[in-house]
Amino acid sequence: MSATRWRKAGAVLSGAVTILLIAMVLLLAFFLLQSRLTGTEPSIVGHKIYIVMSGSMEPAVKMGGVVVVQPLPAEEVQPGDIITFRGENSRSLTTHRVVSTETENGLLFYTKGDANESLDPLPVKAQQLVGKVVFTVPYLGYPFAFIRTRAGLVTLFSLVVLIVAGRLIRSYLVEKQQLKETDSEEVVARSATDDPQR
Repeated sequence: MSATRWRKAGAVLSGAVTILLIAMVLLLAFFLLQSRLTGTEPSIVGHKIYIVMSGSMEPAVKMGGVVVVQPLPAEEVQPGDIITFRGENSRSLTTHRVVSTETENGLLFYTKGDANESLDPLPVKAQQLVGKVVFTVPYLGYPFAFIRTRAGLVTLFSLVVLIVAGRLIRSYLVEKQQLKETDSEEVVARSATDDPQR
């Protein structure tokens, strides 16, 4: 493979990585800003996004992963669904699988973490339901949790500055190289026209 092809392949790879990093930084910044402004968890098109902080649902939902939760009527939840719900007397959230339901004394869900040996101690009432998990992304919760800290904000800002600076420096070097090659070609062309043996 020639040097020019290697350069072109490197430029394409560098561009793709830069676009990916910029997209990730913008996404994280969007979620952080949305969370700070609303005082709630971030959401996309009405779907809430939560970070999973325990391994009780592994391997289906990894610790440190992110779950996308769709709000829905409690009557639509079926055994086997993974749901997110609030504690009865607290604001803490749990994401577990529905094992069975009961309707005799109002709708109740019996839940269990996939990695747990026994059912959760209390059934979940319909009004505690936040929604059904429709999508999970393993390990994405770690950077989300990190950018909520002061160090995370500084890192995010620094990353944006580094990406922009890197792109500017690269553009400058490429332009300089192209000018150098153009000058070399002009010198060669001038030498060929000035050659007395022609």
